[in-house]
Amino acid sequence: MDPISPRQIEAFKAIVETASVTAAAASMHVSQPSVSRLLRSLEEAIGFDLFERRKGRLLATPEAMLFYDEIQKYFRNVQRLAHTAADIRALARGQLRLGTFIAFAVAVTPSAIKEFNRAHPQMHVSCTTAQSRQIVDMISSRFADLGIVDPIAATSGVRIERQWKFRCVCAVPAEHRLAASDMITATELASENVIGLEREFLSRYAPGAKLYETLAPALRVQVHQSIAACALVAEGVGVAVVDPFTAMHCEPRGIVVRPLEVTIPFEICIVASPEAPLSVAAQEFLRIFDREMHAACRAAAYVESCR
Repeated sequence: MDPISPRQIEAFKAIVETASVTAAAASMHVSQPSVSRLLRSLEEAIGFDLFERRKGRLLATPEAMLFYDEIQKYFRNVQRLAHTAADIRALARGQLRLGTFIAFAVAVTPSAIKEFNRAHPQMHVSCTTAQSRQIVDMISSRFADLGIVDPIAATSGVRIERQWKFRCVCAVPAEHRLAASDMITATELASENVIGLEREFLSRYAPGAKLYETLAPALRVQVHQSIAACALVAEGVGVAVVDPFTAMHCEPRGIVVRPLEVTIPFEICIVASPEAPLSVAAQEFLRIFDREMHAACRAAAYVESCR
């Protein structure tokens, strides 16, 4: 059987619906002989007659009506595809899969998800909180679209879409004497009960490594996450060097945040898979995240970029 062209189908459909070759030609904006040729070539291609000609009229055969029913299904499917494409374009369907390490599970990311959901309420959003290396594995395996991670975990299996560097801060209890300081020095910290984070957190850069060595002998309580350190600070256990975003999240819960004299960088990046372009949803989320990050930096003076 010869291939059937969309134009042949269009001509046949128009003839059935108008019951006239002349009217079909007018609806297609072509000549009547052109429609007649399309119909004849379609009948030759499918191997049976579609119409009987009686007294100048075209009468559709039962086989033609069976064929027309299938064509109607085809056009309905095409229409559904058009609606689906419009929904995808407007972010009215689909999903966005995010992964983030703990510091950004409590700051910036929640407000970005809120704004994304407000703009696109029909999109499904999932957000997994895990260690940066686990998030990178999710991105590499295509189990997440975007990952917010510590850049040290980024491997060749991911592509960095955004990257920032900020300064760590000091969290102190609200009634602590250091709460009155404009800036806290290493000497002041050395005389306090400091809640320690992992050595890797501070020691990645020389100033942080030096501070850790100064504080290490006096460390009595150690935790793995800034969120845990801030909770202990709020309980009055001691003071802590933490990332500025966790500090910002915990500030209303009974801590005071002050800048450190020493510069200890805190870096984050957003990664995606290098194996595929970003979805429209992922691109939109990045735009919203940029805006929310900028708003967070303006909201707290101690959230300083580190150059």
